[in-house]
Amino acid sequence: MSLSVRLDGTGVSYGPRAALKGVTCGFPAGKVSAILGPNGSGKTTLMRAVADLEVPGSGSIAYLDATGPVLPGLALMRRMTLVSQRAVLFNTTVYNNIAYGLKARGLSAPAIKERVAEALDAGGLSHLAHARAGTLSGGEAQRAALVRAWALRPELLLLDEPTASMDPAGVTLAEGLIRRMRDEDGTTVVMVTHNLFQARRLADRVYLLYAGELVEHGDTGRMFGSPREELTRRFVSGEEVY
Repeated sequence: MSLSVRLDGTGVSYGPRAALKGVTCGFPAGKVSAILGPNGSGKTTLMRAVADLEVPGSGSIAYLDATGPVLPGLALMRRMTLVSQRAVLFNTTVYNNIAYGLKARGLSAPAIKERVAEALDAGGLSHLAHARAGTLSGGEAQRAALVRAWALRPELLLLDEPTASMDPAGVTLAEGLIRRMRDEDGTTVVMVTHNLFQARRLADRVYLLYAGELVEHGDTGRMFGSPREELTRRFVSGEEVY
């Protein structure tokens, strides 16, 4: 079962500054949704609000599955995972980082061993299983954080610039894993990215934010091929938008 997300007039402010202004949209279950926009457009704020790390000052955020609305709380939090742009890893080995959440969920030792090995292989990190997190490069740490999230089999995966520090080979591995989560596990993926090519490769739907407002959203092909808004056309064509 996957979660879909619905924002209805959602707003977030930091003091007098409105970072997100009355956003209304939905992120469909079992699809990859890419959030685009220039720096300061509210992308990360939206992601943190969906992850329940920011409390909207206006509007609402609803989570739904096939049975209907899902109430906020620990049960919901266990069904979704956030991977931040700067990977946050425990000060232990890569293996232990991936195993930790599985132990907390009560998996048996053999099941943990199997799933961690599968995750390490999927992320091209098997040779670093016993390396300490602090010795990893930025790209390796990002991959470790991503496969740790995948090992938990979340129904909703939130990604904030998940490949920003990766080299091309790492990006290929990460994108393959994201597709696998969508296609094989039915995971709902909501990702922030500055990489227009990545959005075109991965996303089923694209959302453009500007100055805290949702400019336009729709199927990826239409958003890149025939956007309705001039601002969207300029942004997806690579023009500077401030």
